Amino acid sequence: MKHSRKRNIHSFLTSYFMVFSILMLALMTAIVCRMQYTTSRDDTIQALRQTAVSAADSVDQHLNQMNQVSLNAISSRDLKEAFAEYFSKDLTAYERYRQRLHLSNELTTAKGFDFSIRQLNLYTLTGEGFGVGEEIDDLQDNARSLAWYPKAEEAHGLPVVTVSEDYVSLSRMFFNNINVPTGYAEVKKYFDTVFSLAEDPGVFDEISIMIYDKEGALLFPSGGEDLFDYYSLSDGEPVLQTSASGKNEIVCFAKSEKMELTVAVSAERAVYLRQVYSFLLRILPFVLIMLLLLLLLSVVLSRRISSPIRHIYHFLSDETKDRFSLLQMDYTNIREIDKLHDSINENINSIRTSTDTLMILKEQEVQAQMLSLQSQMNPHFLYNSLSAIAEMAREGLTEPVSRMCEMITEIMRYISSNREQRSPLQEELEICDMYLECLQMRYQDHLTWEIDVGDDMLDIMVPKLCIQLLVENAVRSMTTLAPPWQVAIRCTQDKEDWRVTVLDNGPGFDPEVDKKLRSQMDQILQDGILPSLKIQGMGILNIFIRLYLLDGIPFIFDMGNRPEGGAFVTIGGHLKKDKETS
Repeated sequence: MKHSRKRNIHSFLTSYFMVFSILMLALMTAIVCRMQYTTSRDDTIQALRQTAVSAADSVDQHLNQMNQVSLNAISSRDLKEAFAEYFSKDLTAYERYRQRLHLSNELTTAKGFDFSIRQLNLYTLTGEGFGVGEEIDDLQDNARSLAWYPKAEEAHGLPVVTVSEDYVSLSRMFFNNINVPTGYAEVKKYFDTVFSLAEDPGVFDEISIMIYDKEGALLFPSGGEDLFDYYSLSDGEPVLQTSASGKNEIVCFAKSEKMELTVAVSAERAVYLRQVYSFLLRILPFVLIMLLLLLLLSVVLSRRISSPIRHIYHFLSDETKDRFSLLQMDYTNIREIDKLHDSINENINSIRTSTDTLMILKEQEVQAQMLSLQSQMNPHFLYNSLSAIAEMAREGLTEPVSRMCEMITEIMRYISSNREQRSPLQEELEICDMYLECLQMRYQDHLTWEIDVGDDMLDIMVPKLCIQLLVENAVRSMTTLAPPWQVAIRCTQDKEDWRVTVLDNGPGFDPEVDKKLRSQMDQILQDGILPSLKIQGMGILNIFIRLYLLDGIPFIFDMGNRPEGGAFVTIGGHLKKDKETS
């Protein structure tokens, strides 16, 4: 039976225009949005530029008016003579009174009838002053204590503008007829009056206006945060800057003609982006309708392809299925999909065969390693025990030797029994107790021990002979120091794990030995390669290897030195797993 000619995925995809239509729709939408973005940005820049020019002209007009009043005052010969005469020390009280009236009249004439000028003050070089306006009297503040004084002294006749919370001051030094400095003139206006247009520009709310004098000092807002670097400001095209608050803002600049002020007007990008978002919301229904039509077309056209692919995806993602179950699906007559189907099933069959072989080899390897380890543990214990018996025999301890032989017989019977690799904790502790009793026959009262275990732990299955080896290592370490020697075996459990800790009061682990052991353990956990085992090497590392072979990675093993002296080693495992093993 002949199969129909199979077609590839490419022939299906190139037959339809779904992707092309969506790309064209996205491109058209992007072009329209870009046009709207450009228009909104240009409108915002135009509004900011006009605001900057208007604010610059308004402030310039106010400051120029103040400058003109200042010039009127210092250019009046009568006013300067009246001012000099008023502060003459040779005047009588009556003459001083009459001169005061004359000076106030001259100052009022120079100030004029513009009530936006709130104060006109004249100061001597020593700081004494007289003013008219809101206060017609001798001035209480000495000029040398005022903020504008150092700048006015340095400017040497040029106007200096300073701002405070309530007032804007224009100050300058003036001279007598032979060009000798005579004093200082100060003209004051309300802050709100001078910067009225800057405070309420009348365009949109989300703008910031910064006004600088020709030296770069911030005049408006008073005491506000300088959002931009004055020396980066330009009179050219608007720029996008990051303000001190970390926001991206479009900034327009303008300079006043007479007072050389720089006005920077900025607005966040959101001001003109908001219009773009509004436009997007208006065309969104149309875009959604077109998108839905394209999606409907794509669903209809791709169902033949997507259905088998989804089937394969669900098969590969199903964690509940048997790991070696085969993919069951009908042939689609699409070359790539059918080939993928056959390749998945061939790969599963190959993995199943390889896994079965690997499991058999791995089981044989673990059994061989365990037998090798067990075969080294038996002669090792017997060797140490016989050495102890020989030592006691030389000392003439016949009765303890007899008792010790009986206990060693029991211990060796336990070691050589053909039981599983795990034993109940009760049997392990009994063997440890016999072993310690054998040693006590030799060391007498120099050796003491304690075993702390709850009755509910006695049936827990633990690795065979591991605890005894830990006790043996502890005793070997302690006997390098002077007695007394103390060993403690503490058994604990929680809901998930059991732990057995062997503690001693010996010298503890040597740092170099500790470092070497931990390095070997880390290497075993990392690559799974076990070092060669020797009788002389029986101890901490072999216990670690035995736990690794029995439980794999999730076992408990810890070691270290105690703060009060001595060492501890902790082994353990998971209760559920151990109980299942039992």
